[in-house]
Amino acid sequence: MGLFNDTVTIYQKSGGSWSRTVVEGVQWSDVTDKSLMTGRLTSSKSANITFPEAVLNLVDFSTFTEEDAIFRGELDDEITTEKGHRLSDLLAAHPKSGIIRSVNDNSNRDLLKNIKVVVY
Repeated sequence: MGLFNDTVTIYQKSGGSWSRTVVEGVQWSDVTDKSLMTGRLTSSKSANITFPEAVLNLVDFSTFTEEDAIFRGELDDEITTEKGHRLSDLLAAHPKSGIIRSVNDNSNRDLLKNIKVVVY
């Protein structure tokens, strides 16, 4: 059993269509941040996904857009413009998912090359 044993499905928009890529061997970490602003406790949820060196060549994160999404687990769904098959519908149906918000490329490191992606 490897250190990173989660599977994710990535949907990247290219023009008017979506490409789906399933990547095994990543690490999914859920994060809950709480803050006290204006006397009120608020919480926000996000996830950090680490892509180790062994899977870096499967996805090109240099071209990610604000419409690209990652889902924990393997999905077979296709994204279309029909109700029930839109990206927003998939995100609502799968709580362990999110839109890509940032990419931290550590692939230039000598040891532990990786890419970290944050979604929420």
